[in-house]
Amino acid sequence: MPDSEAAVRKRIRGLLAQLYGGDSFVETVSDGISLRQAGVSSHALVALLVAMEDEFGFEWDDDVRPEALRSIESLAGHVLSLQE
Repeated sequence: MPDSEAAVRKRIRGLLAQLYGGDSFVETVSDGISLRQAGVSSHALVALLVAMEDEFGFEWDDDVRPEALRSIESLAGHVLSLQE
């Protein structure tokens, strides 16, 4: 059974908390805000994408749309689209 959108977002937030060493950063970022605007560096985004591959059991396609990488919301939407 596929995860719910809320469950996927929560798991992504958990990964971000691990990467940033705690919940304080994650608690200040809304699901729809650009991760770049929230202060996530390119290096940290790559680390998040690798962690998501391990967490959700998939590999990112080379042709993934940049919009899919924009926010927690868009990342969750991409994961859910792969589960369909």
